[in-house]
Amino acid sequence: MLYKLAFRNAKRSLSDYAVCLITVTLSFSLMFSFGLVASSDAISGLSEGMDTFQMILDFINIIILFVICFLINYTTKFMFTKRSREFGMYLLLGIRRGKVIRMFLLEILLLGLFALALSFPAGFMISQIISMIIVGAFGIPEVIFITFDPAPAGMLVLYFAGVCLLVLLNMGRKMRRISIRGFLDMEKENEKKMLRSAGRRNLFFCISVLLGVLGFLVWNSQFDTNVNSDQSVMYWLMLGIVLFIISIYGVSVTAGDMLLTLVLRKKSIKYTGDHLFIARTFSSKVRSMSVTMGTLSMLVVLTLLSLNVSYLNQGMSGYTLELEAPYDVDVYDDYEDREVLDDYISIVEEDYHIEEPFTYDVCKEPKMQLFPIAGSLGSNTDFDPVISLSTYNKLLAMKGREPVTLADDEYIILSDRQLVSRFEEASGIDTITLTDGSTLDLKMITDTGYWIRITNYASFIAVFPDHCVEGLEPVESHLIIDTEEETSADLAHKLRDEISWHLIRTDESGEVTDKSYKVSVRGQSVEEGNSLLAIVSSLCLYLAFIFLSTAGTILAVQALSDASRHKYRYTVLSRLGVSDSRLCKTVGKQLLILFGLPVVYPVIITFLCMTSVNRLYSMLLENSRVYLLYFLAGLGIFLLVYLVYFAAAYIGFKRNIQEA
Repeated sequence: MLYKLAFRNAKRSLSDYAVCLITVTLSFSLMFSFGLVASSDAISGLSEGMDTFQMILDFINIIILFVICFLINYTTKFMFTKRSREFGMYLLLGIRRGKVIRMFLLEILLLGLFALALSFPAGFMISQIISMIIVGAFGIPEVIFITFDPAPAGMLVLYFAGVCLLVLLNMGRKMRRISIRGFLDMEKENEKKMLRSAGRRNLFFCISVLLGVLGFLVWNSQFDTNVNSDQSVMYWLMLGIVLFIISIYGVSVTAGDMLLTLVLRKKSIKYTGDHLFIARTFSSKVRSMSVTMGTLSMLVVLTLLSLNVSYLNQGMSGYTLELEAPYDVDVYDDYEDREVLDDYISIVEEDYHIEEPFTYDVCKEPKMQLFPIAGSLGSNTDFDPVISLSTYNKLLAMKGREPVTLADDEYIILSDRQLVSRFEEASGIDTITLTDGSTLDLKMITDTGYWIRITNYASFIAVFPDHCVEGLEPVESHLIIDTEEETSADLAHKLRDEISWHLIRTDESGEVTDKSYKVSVRGQSVEEGNSLLAIVSSLCLYLAFIFLSTAGTILAVQALSDASRHKYRYTVLSRLGVSDSRLCKTVGKQLLILFGLPVVYPVIITFLCMTSVNRLYSMLLENSRVYLLYFLAGLGIFLLVYLVYFAAAYIGFKRNIQEA
């Protein structure tokens, strides 16, 4: 009898649980699908970097489990409140409390098992889509079919069991502590107001805003290209994050109450249209679910940040590749060992057709006038690295770029974008004096044509006229090889294996003292970049969806709860002659406030954070303003999905108040 009743009630509750069930099902489906992708040998074989996919995924899944647990617990609480009067009647009729508890918990378990059952086929299909996206990121013209793996399925069942156990234990404990009268009157109860005093509320709001401003100033100060990359930066960033969190919660728990107070004080607004009805209907909720509003705001911030990080990662991939590996093969070594460079050419020729090998030397200018400006962002040398103009023009020609010209008394500074601003602001480099007594005037400072391995000694290099370099001591030799075919990561492994006698140094006892892997292969950089792009982008989108769907589900559930609790108010309005279209507009306004409150401040915070982050990441983007497009794109996706939950809440709200 108990099982039949539980099954019937679970079937009846499907419509009330619909939004939550869909979200939980999709969440479990994504967990299962990413588990299948991470465990696939074909996917992990695409790149060495994919080996870390599983480790990162395990950590993220733990975060997701807490979010899902919070979501299910919140939804279960809503259903319990909605049916509390029914449970109270069961107790009045003489049914034992233990049976009522078991019946409700069994309903929750049946609905959870239903979501779990749907997760397996849905997750399997989603895994094929994720596989296509990852393969597309690697540019591979083939399809990798993800096969079923019992290990991710077992982990999903384990995750489900853990979440259900926590939720059921919490709900069972709560039901045992409530009296019969508590069951009967639960729908009429309001949560306690967090801040009863208006003065305390206003003070809390002001302090929260000030903490947000302070957090932004701390955060912004650390995203400076001229800030040393020492350990203290991380501590200051963590402080900024803590201040942001406090500020978001503080503003979220007070803003709604303040807005409501202002509306009720202005008679011109208060008595216009349905404003008074909306304000009074919303007052109990905006004041009682303040902590929930803070949590929702944090979820919105995390969603927007995840979306923006995903876009930033995609935007940086192109420039990062050119920065790390502009040529097919780049071998760099000490000048004393340059005879070994010919061995690299022979190995490459075994599998590729070489278009044009080129060898150049990096020389040192002992007077060291540029390096002090670079500081800790440079390197640890006692000289300025230099290449000749003819060498640099040859390197540009190999990339199809126009050559540069220099007068006999001019020079150029090449550096990464992080150092360009330092050199531009520096004094004393407009004219430098060389060791031989001659002087050179600075023609330009540029990051065009610079890559990380142009020299192994610093994050910059100077280009001198040929005659100024002739008398300088070479300290580093580079071999540049361009091939007709696209290189692969296998070439990098082959070079390191066959030249291991040179790359790996041992002492007299045979222990390895140095692993100098001084080889850069573009194919390997492409593979590593694609794996990073696939991992970061997919996981960020994964997190964004979970956070966003959780926030949307909680708001939708709250709207349905309000519809059930305040149904009589709309019934009275209808009997007083208010048309259905007018009621729908009133419902829309009420939901717009409910869905809008947790969004406004987080959007501002996220924009400010991304503006600061852009000061650093703009060095790796095509231009310094493209982050605005990424932010707007992320915000657009967020609003689109958010609108779906708004529409679901609106439809459910109307259906509930229209029920007789």
